[in-house]
Amino acid sequence: MSDNTDFINLIRQELKPLVGAEQKGLALFTKKGEIFHSDLSSEVIQKILLFKPSFPGLTIGSNITLAVDNESVIVMCTSEETLIAVRTKQSVGLALVVLSNITKKYGGEFDKYAQTAIAKSPEAVLELAKKAEAVGSEQEVEGELNKEEFEAYQKSLVYELVPPLTPDNVLDKVYGLWKRDTRLLLRNLDQNLTIEQLQEGLNNAGFNVTWQWVLETLHGLEARGITRIKSR
Repeated sequence: MSDNTDFINLIRQELKPLVGAEQKGLALFTKKGEIFHSDLSSEVIQKILLFKPSFPGLTIGSNITLAVDNESVIVMCTSEETLIAVRTKQSVGLALVVLSNITKKYGGEFDKYAQTAIAKSPEAVLELAKKAEAVGSEQEVEGELNKEEFEAYQKSLVYELVPPLTPDNVLDKVYGLWKRDTRLLLRNLDQNLTIEQLQEGLNNAGFNVTWQWVLETLHGLEARGITRIKSR
């Protein structure tokens, strides 16, 4: 393939019997749960990641099927390291046939694409952060970056507690009716974790939250003087 865009476009062409002309409903991720391409909603991604503990045990061609709003989401292992997820209104039988054919034709290409996409991601996030910091406030950042860039920037933010608050004393020193998910979130703000990593940790602990929820919660705590964005 000449580049990653060509590969994604090729897979989209193969998926036309399932996703139709809208060309949406595709996600690619590793068995570790690293998402390197997606146009699925965060809600669907969260449902897929509930099965993350099962990913390493999947063999090439094996699959997981989910029902979402009267549609099907098929997750299939395409290679040694990668998985494909497709949301479709078509029958599960047709979806499995199409995905099996894609796996046979392009199995090795998925790993190559994943390695390239993931290798680029740290630098991409760093560049977005530099671009954002050069602009100033988050409102100004939003005006300078496109939607995907702005979301990547938001997911890369790292929050910390405002001293003298610490994970050990914040629940005692700050008045609030903390829910279990918020308590766990506060207790992990000394780990230098990004919004996306905090979300993953919460979901691994049995919660079902989106990265937007993590960000909005920390925004709310920031307004109360409890948290702040950590300097890079």
